[in-house]
Amino acid sequence: MDIILLVLHVVLSLGIITLVLLQKGAGASAGASFGGGGGGAGSVFGATGASNFLSKTTAIFATAFFVTAWFWLIWRPIAI
Repeated sequence: MDIILLVLHVVLSLGIITLVLLQKGAGASAGASFGGGGGGAGSVFGATGASNFLSKTTAIFATAFFVTAWFWLIWRPIAI
């Protein structure tokens, strides 16, 4: 059970890191107005669909991460 919980916790943490890196930053629209952006409007999810999907998925992963951390605390209490 310890190994399963630990592996799940690590997978969730890597998923959160990946999802956060995939999201567009707050200053990304300013760069697009000066000719940057690389064609973000033609993405797979649409103009705002990727933002909503990634935000919701990040929230789900973060909640699951905190739940696994809580179970890890309950399952393996600190020995003093």
